[in-house]
Amino acid sequence: MDLVTPSVGLIVWQTIIFLILISFLSKYAWKPIMKFIDQREEKIRISIENADLVQKELKMVENKKNQILKETRIKKDRILEEAIQIREKIKHKAIEEGVLEKKKLIEETKKILRLERKMAIQELKDQIGDISIIIAEKILKKELDPNQKTNKQEKFIKELVNKL
Repeated sequence: MDLVTPSVGLIVWQTIIFLILISFLSKYAWKPIMKFIDQREEKIRISIENADLVQKELKMVENKKNQILKETRIKKDRILEEAIQIREKIKHKAIEEGVLEKKKLIEETKKILRLERKMAIQELKDQIGDISIIIAEKILKKELDPNQKTNKQEKFIKELVNKL
């Protein structure tokens, strides 16, 4: 039974050793351990705060990015609208210029046709005048020359008609 019931001296020595161990640990080990635990706790708290800050910054950056994308879409839409308006203006201007050019070309063509018509009429008048003079000349010659027959006159008139 010696193992189950310890002696008084053993209990006293174990208590003394235990108290020495506790005082030694509290003086040399407990303070550094507590200091280490406090430092670790502080690092964890700072890391959590930094993580919260980073998360807030990330949200701000996300919001900024969304705002920039929104502004970019608005600018893109505005630029597209301006490009469409410019295209329409150019298209209308080209159509107007085409119409003006067409009118100008038609007017020039009409002027040329009028001028050519006048020239053709003048040429026709000149030819008629020349033919009239020739006819008058021949008629006078025939009237002055009674020997020629009427048959020649008819032939001459047919000849003139064929020329016209």
